[in-house]
Amino acid sequence: MQLVAYRPEYRIYLDSLLNHITYERQEEQTLVQNMPYFLADWQRILQRVQPGFTVLCDVSQTLGPNVRLVPLYVQLRELLKESGISAMAEVHPSSLTMQSLSRLLGQRLALPVHRFTDRSEAEYFLLGYSLAHPA
Repeated sequence: MQLVAYRPEYRIYLDSLLNHITYERQEEQTLVQNMPYFLADWQRILQRVQPGFTVLCDVSQTLGPNVRLVPLYVQLRELLKESGISAMAEVHPSSLTMQSLSRLLGQRLALPVHRFTDRSEAEYFLLGYSLAHPA
């Protein structure tokens, strides 16, 4: 897996062989005012995957949602949908705060999102999904 975006607020990795992206949100994103490079990083990465890709979105290290960034999150999900995402597994902290925001965004954009509180379960799900639905 190749590290393709390293920011204080997040890390994004790409596994070209599995057509898979891993996104790790860091605690710093909870308090940041804006992230002008966020969508550009994602656009660059989405150019390197094929339709049918999967995403592991690990937000378990967060302190909670950052409502100032909701417009960015909506735009990201629209980009993922336009790029042909087949499945997303989100890893949340055990608090329900982040899961509620994710559920609202997922319903609004009709994305194939599956939520977990354990990263290994999410990875296992995506591996099984990729094997059952090759791109």
